Amino acid sequence: MMTYGENIDPTDEISLMLIGDDAIKALAARTDEAEGSRSDYWEHQIGNFQVAADGTMTGQTALGNASKKVSLLRNFAHAALQRPLHRLAAPFPDLADCVRLGRQIARRQNRQFTYDMLRQSFTLALIRNYLDISSGEDCSLVIGDGYGVMTTLLLMHAPRRKVITVNLTKPLLLDLAYSRQAVPEARLALVESAQEMRDALADGGIRLIAVRADDADCIGDAAIGLAINILSMQEMDSGVVKNYFRLLRGNRARQTAFYCSNKEIKVTNFDDYPWRPGDTILHDSICEWSQWNYSARPPFWHRRPRSGKLIRHRLALLEMENT
Repeated sequence: MMTYGENIDPTDEISLMLIGDDAIKALAARTDEAEGSRSDYWEHQIGNFQVAADGTMTGQTALGNASKKVSLLRNFAHAALQRPLHRLAAPFPDLADCVRLGRQIARRQNRQFTYDMLRQSFTLALIRNYLDISSGEDCSLVIGDGYGVMTTLLLMHAPRRKVITVNLTKPLLLDLAYSRQAVPEARLALVESAQEMRDALADGGIRLIAVRADDADCIGDAAIGLAINILSMQEMDSGVVKNYFRLLRGNRARQTAFYCSNKEIKVTNFDDYPWRPGDTILHDSICEWSQWNYSARPPFWHRRPRSGKLIRHRLALLEMENT
């Protein structure tokens, strides 16, 4: 009879990967813990809101707009005000399908299809214009999502492909709660180590892999075909940004595409990110749909001042360390 510990290499990692509700409860229990990867900005912001295990949020957050004000009149008003802005992503053939996915997510979550969600749909249309991300061979990675919008768009667009989402604990809990409302059938795992990441990747039933930002090093054990960061690297300390680039360049994929959309001038400036001359640029421009917003009062559509507030987006094939 084998006793506990027999034939076990003490140097082996033991996987304690949490699945489904257990993962959600574990995150909810840790939302008030200190985190080494928080910037000064998020040290201030994180205490302004609370998130329960079911995704209920109280307080004020800088994560975007998740309005629950849904009615025929409000839906019509948003659609009418959004329609002229579709021209900003008109060159991308998959635009209509991406907007359809976004609207479907909003309906499933019983929330308004806001301009925050429309912008994410535009982003997916841009990415699909350059890349086929439907294959299940590699994973997609979302760094610093908001209400799980991009995570959910990727899950719905590519059902065969695993999605990894990494965020600070409290925003991550919110991401997962909202994603589960839209894609409840997507089994999720919370991983904290390289071994747990390997176990989650090997489990064909797991589609969504959640990682706390302090455990981000474990994403290097995944094959990341596409990584996305929208408006959160700009608030990160430069050391954290450098570490994400290191992980993306050294992960197990043969090639990693990185979509990055952030303010040109912020805590860490866009041009100061560790780009390399060997990166292949597929798209690089001012992100026009992030420069615009709308309101219920004339003149209805508003463009950000150009001075110091320009948001740039770039889609690049990164020069890899393993090539």
